[in-house]
Amino acid sequence: MEDDPLALESRRRIYEAIRIRPGISGREVERVADMARGETVYHLERLTVAGLVHREPSGHQDHYFTSSVPLGERTLLRLARSPSARRLLVTMLKEPMLTVPELREKTGLSQARISVHMRRLLETGLVESGREGRLRTFAVTDRARVLRLLVTYREGYADRWVEGLLETWAELFPA
Repeated sequence: MEDDPLALESRRRIYEAIRIRPGISGREVERVADMARGETVYHLERLTVAGLVHREPSGHQDHYFTSSVPLGERTLLRLARSPSARRLLVTMLKEPMLTVPELREKTGLSQARISVHMRRLLETGLVESGREGRLRTFAVTDRARVLRLLVTYREGYADRWVEGLLETWAELFPA
């Protein structure tokens, strides 16, 4: 058994990639850490056995978290790895109870892409639906929690949607 699982520079790169980007897929770890597939898989396994990293299987790929990320936050962070899901969440945080046509207009996503991500977000309870006439509306169920997690892990989601949300948040809650 190893004394320090992070003694190797390659493992430190992998661990740092996971720390900054919770919910990162194995393929994304390879790319970010700039390592070959076999080497990445080997070191991910060593970090998992050492208890520093948690592997969460999801469909066709595994997602990785540092062990410090609470179980209750992992689903949201895994789903937020998708730029489209993140865009939808941020849009609904800014303006709750939006219809699919409104989401399409505000995000630029296709109706099909919105449907796929809304199904996942609804299944996990991160989003709830309602009705506005004949149209279905959508809203984030726990806005404070989603906002807190996006702000906490913004370094791993550096995109204009999260940055725009942070600007709005700063306007709403000045220091």
